Amino acid sequence: MAKAKTPSYVLELELQTNQAERVILEKKIKIAKQIYNACLGFALKRLAELRSDKEYHVLVADKSAKGRTKRLKEIERSHGYSEYQLHAFVAPMQAKYAKNMGSLEAQKLATRAFKSVEKLKYHQAKRVHFKRPFDDMSVENKNNATGIRFDGEFLLWGKKNAKGSLKLKVFIKPNDEYAHMALCDKTKYCRVVMREIRGKPRFFVQLIQEGLPPTKRDKDTGLEKNPVDTFNSRVGIDMGTSTGAVVSEDKIQLVELAEACKADAKELRRMERAMDRSKRATNPHNFKENGVVKKGVKWSFSNRYMKRKAKRKDLHRKIATKRKQAHEELANDILSQGSDVRVETMRFQSLQKKAKKTTRNKKNGRIDKKKRFGKSLLNHAPAMLITILDRKLGYQGKSVKKIDTYATKASQFNHKTGEYTKKQLEQRWNDIQGLSIQRDLYSAFLIGNTTDSLDSIDVDLCDSQWEQFVELHNREIARLQQSTNKTLHWFVKPDKQRKTAVAV
Repeated sequence: MAKAKTPSYVLELELQTNQAERVILEKKIKIAKQIYNACLGFALKRLAELRSDKEYHVLVADKSAKGRTKRLKEIERSHGYSEYQLHAFVAPMQAKYAKNMGSLEAQKLATRAFKSVEKLKYHQAKRVHFKRPFDDMSVENKNNATGIRFDGEFLLWGKKNAKGSLKLKVFIKPNDEYAHMALCDKTKYCRVVMREIRGKPRFFVQLIQEGLPPTKRDKDTGLEKNPVDTFNSRVGIDMGTSTGAVVSEDKIQLVELAEACKADAKELRRMERAMDRSKRATNPHNFKENGVVKKGVKWSFSNRYMKRKAKRKDLHRKIATKRKQAHEELANDILSQGSDVRVETMRFQSLQKKAKKTTRNKKNGRIDKKKRFGKSLLNHAPAMLITILDRKLGYQGKSVKKIDTYATKASQFNHKTGEYTKKQLEQRWNDIQGLSIQRDLYSAFLIGNTTDSLDSIDVDLCDSQWEQFVELHNREIARLQQSTNKTLHWFVKPDKQRKTAVAV
């Protein structure tokens, strides 16, 4: 009988380790990387063998064949391509490292490798990556009974008093109310994570707890932080590549996503330019006359280059941490406004790709660059914000509602006339009955007022909220015009013919 699925959340705590314990942990992580890479290589070979099977190709193409799914699974198993056959492959390898790696931990590594190759199989990824010596790594268990386990105070790894076993103190701040409340819930299983922070390895345990995460409270007032909306109020979000327009009944805001990461991104660019100069100075024969890298050449790097490389890695970690924290805070703010969150269905991955069409600049005749929004998506991660919102709503038994982008055409629609007007990307203002309304905020307003079928705009609902929206819109535009944020200034750039919006 299958186990009942229950909600889960993650509590991450740092492990207190001495030098001897860190040596053992690093050894275990190194073994985990070797096992993972071996499983990944084995799965790739099985996939290549599977793809060379003619019957498999015919069945994949013929989607109407009777018993197709069952036969495909049989062919996969005949070539050794299945998750449980990968578990069998990893068993003798785990036995060799039994003192440092349990059978369940090895199976989870095999499962992780198999899922990576599955993405390759279904064309959800272009390639898979083997773990390198200096990459961060995690190892997890399947339960909290054997292997990696948490007893309420210590993290245990391995059999008691056996060689290679560990008993590590988990660091919990005495005044960390959230952690103490979370530890009251049952621990499903544990995950040990190694991260290189400021050039030194540090170890953390992620406890996968059963249930819903505790509510965070203000230390001074004792009141709940970011209280969840209980009235199921609507929130419309028009997500861009670098900004997000959020419109609810009582609040309107146009924000730059992860604004705090700008300074670090600037430092990262300087560091990468310095690394490129160093690389060219120590490897002058690896470049053609036009500066392009030669293929198949060996590289030698200076000590300064390697130090900069380590700093760059740490800077990427800082930026990723700040970006996620900013998104978590923004998600909390959005959910305090309403729990009926609506966004457009967007494929951000397609916006990363270069343009296919070759065009020329009309002024100078040069070929235009084909790059699009890849860098902006990397720096601001709009899809991550939607994922975080969906996760937080999942704790309430809800999810983010994605409207039909092509049916609603929120960026083109005028709810007063019922007409659709296509606009250029640089056009940031809509003319609504002679009034100029900021385009992104208006789109978010329309998205929030879609019908329950999520494929059309509820015009009556728009009309009933129009006066309130215009009043809040004016306040937000006035705030943004006083802001020092250059990105947001472009979105509210004054127009010569723009009028002050007044509700009609």
